[in-house]
Amino acid sequence: MQNKESFSDEELAIRTQQGGTADFEELAKRYWPRLHRFLLTYGNDAFASDITQETLLRAYQKISYYHSKKSFAPWVFTIARNLALNSLKRSKRKAEVTMDENLTESNQVIENDHEIGMVWGKAKQFLSKTAYGSLRLHYGEELTVKEVAIIMGKSEIAIKVILHRSRKKLAEYFKSNPIKL
Repeated sequence: MQNKESFSDEELAIRTQQGGTADFEELAKRYWPRLHRFLLTYGNDAFASDITQETLLRAYQKISYYHSKKSFAPWVFTIARNLALNSLKRSKRKAEVTMDENLTESNQVIENDHEIGMVWGKAKQFLSKTAYGSLRLHYGEELTVKEVAIIMGKSEIAIKVILHRSRKKLAEYFKSNPIKL
């Protein structure tokens, strides 16, 4: 019997569709930290944890809708994004969370490396939610532009423009405000 860690995400999803509960547990283990980091775009640590849990539950319940010919990551990140947006609408909260509280949490949770955490924190502070989310997915989670476009509900060209403008904006900021360790 093969070790579950040797299976791709897509293989585990297919095995889950065939009744492999333990296979989904491996997917949940792989995706919990990635989803949580992404969901910090929309709220604080507690919000991200709640929606991450809800995302994994929903993904398990709806695994029959996953198309085995497609990548698993965009499918599950789209569920996460939709649940986050729906939760924010339902609670009639604004998507903007106080920056002080959120930056402190994101620097502690997003990355262990202090310098990278500061870069992500500044990105979150200066960029729109869409721009930050796109950067986070593409560079932080290493998803392709196509996968980011699917998750964010935009065209690939729009994502490329968003990524370019975001990189340019951050480069200008850090050129005049170098990171102090």
